[in-house]
Amino acid sequence: MNIIFMGSGDFACDMLSDLLREGFSLSGVITRPDRPAGRGLRPRPTPVKSLAAQWGMVVHQPDGPTDPAFLALLEEQRPGLLLVADYGHILTGEILAFPSRGCLNIHPSLLPRYRGAAPIQRALMNGERVTGVTLMLLDEGMDTGDILAREEVVVEAGDNALTLRRKLAARGARMVVDAVPLYLAGDIVPRPQEDELATYADPIRKPEMHIMWQRSATRIHDQVRALSPQPGAYTHFRDKRIKILSTSCARDALPLHPGILEVTGKDILVVGTGKGALQLEEVQPEGKQPMSAADFLHGYRPRSGEGLA
Repeated sequence: MNIIFMGSGDFACDMLSDLLREGFSLSGVITRPDRPAGRGLRPRPTPVKSLAAQWGMVVHQPDGPTDPAFLALLEEQRPGLLLVADYGHILTGEILAFPSRGCLNIHPSLLPRYRGAAPIQRALMNGERVTGVTLMLLDEGMDTGDILAREEVVVEAGDNALTLRRKLAARGARMVVDAVPLYLAGDIVPRPQEDELATYADPIRKPEMHIMWQRSATRIHDQVRALSPQPGAYTHFRDKRIKILSTSCARDALPLHPGILEVTGKDILVVGTGKGALQLEEVQPEGKQPMSAADFLHGYRPRSGEGLA
């Protein structure tokens, strides 16, 4: 069967990479058009386009689901199935109805939990210990379609948005390889979601990136890893922005006020919170590359008693 992959972002790129390494047969890729990015605002391809080009795949870039060229492309390619992940657009009913076997979506959560745009970040931010990936039939709702398969993934203590995304993509690719042939053969019957159990993963808002040190160490730690490595949770040190990319909850209960630093030994930097303390492990000062807390200590020489805000 003619199967086209649709995706644009990093999760889709990871998925496509794993599918190709698994030998899953795809006839082409649909992704979003190149967009201006960087200081020079030069057109930048999506991660999916860059990867597909490396594999010599045919890449199509219609403006979006309402672009007449999109339906013209489907008329030309005649896909029996569209496989969608992190595409960046909600598909119209006309497109959803076009493939003879529908459109399947790989969503990085255990639907109906964390429907929406930021399921990986929200799961981490909420301190989830288990999340997962779901293969579903797309409909015109937001992640509301019937489920074909669903698998759990353990969220480990050291996971951040990058490591968890890669684990979910790998599990999702394996799910596609196993489940899609069964679905096409009629051996999987999609089952409706339990809508009453639905929760939503709204996009990350800019105010959520700012660390409020009055919160607990655990909550701030989850915020940091949910936003690491990009866009990064931030605070201010000596009136300049600094991203906090990695932390751990300090074992010793130091009597520190929220946001106050304590230099312990030569290489350990601890900051107080509203409940407990955090050890900083990786930071990124404004205009600099990410660095270990030890390198930050040696280069910037913060003093015990200085504050983050």
